[in-house]
Amino acid sequence: MRIAIFTDVFPPSINGVSSSILLLSKELVRRGHFVRVFTPKIRKGQLTKTQLEGVNVSYSSSIPSLFYPDVKLAIPVYPKTVYRLIKDKIDIVHFHTPLPIGADGILAAKLLGLPVIGTFHTYFMEPEYLKVMGLDRAGKGMTNLLVKLGWKYSNLYYNAANLITSPSHYTQKMLIKNNIKKKSIVIPNGIDIPILNKKTLTIRDTKTCLYVGRISKEKNIATLIEAFELVHIKIPDAKLIIVGDGPDLKKITKLVEKKNLQKIITLTGKIPYEKLLNSPLYRESTLFVTASTSENQPMSLLEAMAFGLPIVAVAKRGIPELITDNGLLCKNDTPKELATHMITILNNSKKAQTMSQAALQHAKKFTIGHVAKQFENAYRELIGLTD
Repeated sequence: MRIAIFTDVFPPSINGVSSSILLLSKELVRRGHFVRVFTPKIRKGQLTKTQLEGVNVSYSSSIPSLFYPDVKLAIPVYPKTVYRLIKDKIDIVHFHTPLPIGADGILAAKLLGLPVIGTFHTYFMEPEYLKVMGLDRAGKGMTNLLVKLGWKYSNLYYNAANLITSPSHYTQKMLIKNNIKKKSIVIPNGIDIPILNKKTLTIRDTKTCLYVGRISKEKNIATLIEAFELVHIKIPDAKLIIVGDGPDLKKITKLVEKKNLQKIITLTGKIPYEKLLNSPLYRESTLFVTASTSENQPMSLLEAMAFGLPIVAVAKRGIPELITDNGLLCKNDTPKELATHMITILNNSKKAQTMSQAALQHAKKFTIGHVAKQFENAYRELIGLTD
């Protein structure tokens, strides 16, 4: 098949959505398909051909977005997009973001009579993300209005698709609840990590808690830090490592310094994806923790599972679908509850070992090969192909 992918986020920008799109694109190429990605150009430079592993990329001129610091908005080049789809003999269009580049893909596909798949990744219209845009201070009435308007805007895109995919069942239900009219199915995000063998899994005694992800308001990093202060009181040799970049990195760094926690909390900043996976961070940490309430299906959590890490997280949105016997869920994103669960795992090596083994088993469901096959089936059904 010949597949065109439209996304407003793509490496070298590092986040869960961009990583999942790159992994899917490369896996589809490995499975014998032609893939072209359409994405905004960013100043930091693009990936090399070696890093892309056969994926073709078309970069559009872009401008900074006002609402999200590290997102670029493409300047639509509709005629050029149509020409490229024709030249590449594209069979199907797959868009991942409801922004200008996604609109470009949808309009071009409609003109050429191509089927369209849309994947819903982010609750950009929900209160957690309104914080990022500084719109959470407008009052409850205005917040509710903005949420409704955000869903209506999102639906303009996703109702234009022939099929919608979402990584979690929770998200599928939310789409239906908010008046998505088109058929939706669940296809998870994929990870490309060799899952550790149970026989080689050892009990980690470093008492290190790990967070990997964006440093942004919707991730509740300040709550995580407050929770770890409580952990440190009970377990003086415990450490917290926060990996990632984002608009709140300087603010969180100052918070750690203000509380004089530099000896027990380390902020690494951005670490390139492959370098992170090959580093000791996942392998030598005791557990993975997040205080975020905005997650659909976070890539970093799936990766942590593949390394056998027990998970401590908040039971919101898509998270409960990922955590059963492989971690502990907090009913609320309170520092005390997060701390209690971290302490439980850090102080009980037998429980931690059992959860680690369960995490490895759960991770097998999210291998990129398994995920790509599900997308292949969806593509073939829409374009009428059979094996």
